Amino acid sequence: MLNDIELEKLERLYFEYIRTFVLNDITNLISNINSRLDILNDWKTQFKNTAHAGYQSSDLEYGAKRVFHHYFSALFKFPNSSPIGPDLMYRCHDAFVHIDIKTALITNPSDFKGKVNIASNQSSYSVPNIFTGNIPNYYTINKVVLPSLTYIIQIVHENFKPELKAILLICIPNGQLYSIYGSSIISGGKPKGKSFRYNYAREPRFLKLCGANFDTFRVEILCLNKNLKQKDIVGIQKFQIPIHCWI
Repeated sequence: MLNDIELEKLERLYFEYIRTFVLNDITNLISNINSRLDILNDWKTQFKNTAHAGYQSSDLEYGAKRVFHHYFSALFKFPNSSPIGPDLMYRCHDAFVHIDIKTALITNPSDFKGKVNIASNQSSYSVPNIFTGNIPNYYTINKVVLPSLTYIIQIVHENFKPELKAILLICIPNGQLYSIYGSSIISGGKPKGKSFRYNYAREPRFLKLCGANFDTFRVEILCLNKNLKQKDIVGIQKFQIPIHCWI
């Protein structure tokens, strides 16, 4: 097993790995995310008719997963077929990497703005008597112990529109780090008891990696709409969260 500093360093390493890969092809990535609009007239009516009553469904909820599945197949060579895990799961030489793709509508800030909803099968983070993550802190394969690392790509957008509002990369702490982050970073999820909202706005940093004059963050804004500000998306004003490009 790793100590807490080693674990956070590894979380940060793969965070940078994913971020760099996505940003290197961000123009084509956004084009593929918007490919649904090329055939909008063929599915818009059906989408509206099948949406849950009283619930705002994202028209990217499923399509974005397909796009990132294609993109990450060039980055991670060994997918894993475990039935417990997020949208994407890969074995690397020193870790298991989990990536879940989340979408949120700009009209529903409770789904973003400093938080992201996480299901029990998408995280190793647990809080006693409140929430249990079903992913282990470590996997054992052929007597080799590998930590589980969990990341979220969150897309904030407006249905039927090509102009994205933001794309965020978020790292959820491994469950081993509960002694550092505690219960303060979670709030009630949907459905209750089977998910939690990772409230990164309460502590957005890799705490073990920060210095007196240096902060490194578990959330970064890969793209932000030029008409929006940081606080509109992440709800954080105390820190300057990295913003990598404007769209």
